[in-house]
This record gives sequence, structure tokens and C-alpha cells, in this order.
Amino acid sequence: MNGGHGRAPGAGSPMLTSCSSQKMCSWMVNCCLALQHLAVQTSLLCIFHLLLLPTLPQEPPHAQTTSKLLACSLFACGISTVLQTTLGSRLPLVQIPSFEYLVPAMMLSSHLSPGASTNRNGTAMASTCLVPHCRDTGSWADSLREVSGAVLVSGMIQLVLGVSGVCGWAAQHCGPMVLAPSLSIIGLSAYKEAAFFCSTNWGVALLLMLLAVTFSQHLRSCRLPFCAWPHAWEGSTESSVPTLRTFSVLFPFAGVCIVCAILSYFHIPWESLDPAMAQLSWANSTFNAPWIHIPYAGEWRWPLLTPRALAVGIAMAIGCSMNSVGCYVLCGRLLRVPQLPPHACNRGLCMEGLGSLLAGLLGTLGGTASSIANTCATGLTQAGSLLSVQVSAVACMVLGMSPRLAGLLTHIPLAVHGGVLCVTYAMAVGTGISYFQYADIDSGRNIFIVGFAMFMALLVPRWFGTALTPLATGWVPLDLLFLSLLMVPVFLTGFLSFFLENTVSGTLEERGLLSEQPWKVRAGDCHLHGERGKASQAYRLPTGLRRLLPSSCKAFPCCFLCPRSEEEEEGSSATEEGTAAPGEGTHLLPKPSSGELQPAIRSSQTDMPAWHTVA
Repeated sequence: MNGGHGRAPGAGSPMLTSCSSQKMCSWMVNCCLALQHLAVQTSLLCIFHLLLLPTLPQEPPHAQTTSKLLACSLFACGISTVLQTTLGSRLPLVQIPSFEYLVPAMMLSSHLSPGASTNRNGTAMASTCLVPHCRDTGSWADSLREVSGAVLVSGMIQLVLGVSGVCGWAAQHCGPMVLAPSLSIIGLSAYKEAAFFCSTNWGVALLLMLLAVTFSQHLRSCRLPFCAWPHAWEGSTESSVPTLRTFSVLFPFAGVCIVCAILSYFHIPWESLDPAMAQLSWANSTFNAPWIHIPYAGEWRWPLLTPRALAVGIAMAIGCSMNSVGCYVLCGRLLRVPQLPPHACNRGLCMEGLGSLLAGLLGTLGGTASSIANTCATGLTQAGSLLSVQVSAVACMVLGMSPRLAGLLTHIPLAVHGGVLCVTYAMAVGTGISYFQYADIDSGRNIFIVGFAMFMALLVPRWFGTALTPLATGWVPLDLLFLSLLMVPVFLTGFLSFFLENTVSGTLEERGLLSEQPWKVRAGDCHLHGERGKASQAYRLPTGLRRLLPSSCKAFPCCFLCPRSEEEEEGSSATEEGTAAPGEGTHLLPKPSSGELQPAIRSSQTDMPAWHTVA
């Protein structure tokens, strides 16, 4: 099966099949893709709350409080996703509280209540308080306010990093030897949580993984005749689409949940929960939740800003910013679009900062960051659509305004969460490994950088998680800052690989900076102006907003959030020049007929209905 049956002429080129509002993809397909994004997003949100809530000093005062917290997170993530896809990076990125928020929040909660954490079978959760002089500082509500204060601080720092242009500058200085280990560790860092949730029922988790692998790989060319796929050129329409591959996450997710529901209905025991797992069960906590409840700022009282919250917030901002830059690169790599320009990267981090500010004001336990799992699901299904992400964001906000509906998500089996982590995060590991092809991996310099950075990123958090002697500098906020950073593998890998890559001498070819990367445009390329123009067209702000702000982008600090004037000129000239055939205006990659040397592109990649911006 090579995916060649029923393919329209020109499908072998890297043509972008648009899933946009301009009748290029049916609303039914977009809604199904949105439901697929929502399934992965809610699974990650449940994982975040299931791991963090038991670490707070006391149980919530009311049973429906957990569903209200989940609803607030859904609401904030929905708004942040809309901001990211319209004003931010313009990539199809779903926003969730990432693991880089989870670990620092656990550090803070373990300080507030040393007896709250229990053995999590090796997950990222600390089993003991790692900071000296732990004490219970107050009620559950006060602990929630302090964690929300840390989220608020992280949002403000992310906003500053984006407006100042630091994020875009750092992204431009990350070569293959930084991206390869960083993306690989982003995927590997979730293996403990994945094993933790899969252990509730390995049969259920393996069934989900088996179906996902079968649909996305073995049956990726299987096409169902009842679903037509409109193309972006000449108004042509394929008679069928690779439906099983396109929905290779949604179908297994829904099928396994239905199987578990049937088993539960007939009272067939299928889920085994040990005492540690039983604490995570929040069943029967949502039946008394209201149907309609719109989240508002100050609902849980205002966030509490303390030196501890400030320290943890700084760690959250640094870790999540590094995770988000990696997610931007990962999304562009999987969708095979031009390299993300600095202004789009800066805007993306600013929108995440605004989302975290909103989440902190709403009293949630985590901010918003780009979802690695959703991005990997896009690469696994090879179906990227900006419109579907925006539809899922609207659905997320609707769920966030109904705690009763949001509470239904808590009945998803824990093993399903583990299966989703295994399927999605494996794509991040594979994508990171693929970056090694652009560098000289036989070089002793590169072997040392990759091996040392990845080994230390796994060793240091493991040591701090099991150390009997806590880290003590004499000031608790500083202890929390160091621990929150050193317990995050993404920070350790990114910092060590970036430092060694830019300080250890090596040739440009050895470092992979001269290799042919199809999504990256370098000075001297024969299509420099055209490709830069197309990248500018893809990542620039919506037309209406550009008309409102024509001159303010030239002044500080907005100059880091908008493309330079020459990029805009190249973008406008790129749309006017050439003898393009119908539909070639949607290309974001060099044309095969240009004579430019390009690496071989596999047929499984050329089938991908790639991402398209909606102006």
C-alpha cells in the first residue's frame, strides 16, 4: 500500500491541501478533526489535575470543586488556543497546562504539605518534601491561591520574553544539535507518567496503542469511498480519503472508551487500582456540579503572590518557554512548512503569556502552553488544519462554561490516558531523532553533546526525586527555584545542549548548519525571496489587524512581534510574480520543477493535508 490509489494529478508534489473555511474541506471533516484534538487535550488536562490535586494540603471542601477547576482550565485553554491561532504563531497549536507547569507546582505543593505526596510508582511527583522546613501554611483554598499566583507570575515573564524578542532570538540560534536532543527528551520525559496510568489496565492501554498503530501505519492507505476530500487546486476532488489514518487517534480513543463502558455496565471488573491509584479516582465528584457556570476572575479569591510563588513562577516560565519553542519547531517539522520566523515565535510566546495570565486570574492550577501531544497527534494522523483547532477551542470554551459536562471527562479510564501519552509522545522522540541526519553524527564532538545532555537530563531529576538530603541554600524560595528547574528534563537538555553547541568549537558542516533542510531558507538560495515571502504570508498577522497597526510595528517593543518591512515586500511580490499554475499559490515549499536540490520525500509524507492559515 503506497497510498497512490485514487490520487489526483499533482498529489505527488508537496501540495498543501487546505482544511479552511473556503470550501476546501467539509465541515464534517473539520469537526471530526476538532473532536480528535479535543480528546487528546482533555486527556492531558485530566492527567495534569489527577497528578496535582492529591498533592495539595487538604482535599477540596466540596466534591464538585474538582469539576469546576477542570472547567476553568478548559475555558482558559480554549481562549488561549484562539489567541495562539489568530494573533500568535498562526500554527495549529492547541494550548494545555504542560508537564513543565506540573513539576514546579508539585514542588510548591510538597513544600506546603509534606505529607500530601505519596509514592507514585516513579512518576514525576515527589514522594517526599525536597525543601527543608516544610510546613502546612493553610487551607486548601490558600494553597490553590499560591499555585495560581505562581501561574500568574509565569504568564507575566512569558509576556516579557516574547515582547523583548528573546524567544525569537533563541529559536534562531538552535541548530540540529540543540533540537535533536531537546525534542527527544520532550518525548522521553513523559514515559513515567505513561507507565503509571497504563498500569491500571495494560490490556486497555495496549488495545488503544494497537489500534492507533494499525490505523496510522498499516492501514494508512485505506480509503473509505463515502468521504470526499476537496483539493486546493483546480477544484478537483478525490473520490476518497485515508480516513483511518486521518482519525487514527479519535477512532481508537472512542472505541476503547466504549469497550470500557460496556464492561462497566455489565459489572465486569477490568480496572485494578492500588492504594496510590485509588487516591486519583474522582468518580462521583461531578454529579452535583452545576450545568452552567461561567468562570470569572477572583472566583477562588485573588492569586496569592509570595516569594515562593515568585520563585516557582520563574521556573514555570523558563521551562514552558523552552517547551513551547520546541513545540513550534516540532509542528513546523511535522507539517513541513517554512521555518518559524522570529516575530511569529515572539507573538506565540506572548499569547501563551496572556493565556497564563488569564488562567492565573481564574484560579486554575496551571497556565497554558503549546501541547506536544496534540502536535504529535497531527504528525501521526498527517492531518493539520488551523480551522479544526479553532473549532476545538470553541468547544473547549463551551465545556468550560458547564462544570457538569466537563465533569463527564473525569470518567475516561485512566489506562486510556496512558495509551494516549504513549502514542503521541513517541512522535516527539522520533522527530527529535530525525534531526540527527542534518549533522555529522559520527563526530566525537556531536556524540558527546547529545549523550551528555540527554543522560544528565534523565539523571538529575531522578537523583533529586530519591535524595534523602534536601537541597538547602538557606532561603526557601531559592531552593524551590533550583529544584523546579533541575527537576524538568526539558530545561536541562535545552540548557546543556545550547551551551555546549555554542561553546565547543566545530565546523558549520559538522554542526549541521550547512545541510539541506527543506523547510529552512538560507542566504544564497535561488528561491530566497519567494520562500521568505511565502513564509511571511503564512505567519503574518490577519489582514484586518495589519491595517489597524501599520506603523506601530516599527517601534519598540512591537518591532519584535511583526515582520520587517522587507519581508512584507517580499511577501507581496511573491503573490504577484511567476507563472504559477492554478493552485500553486498555496505552496509553502520549493517547487519540484525549480531544479533546486531537494531530499527525497516519501509518498506517506506527500499525502498529508497540510496546515493552511485562515486570514
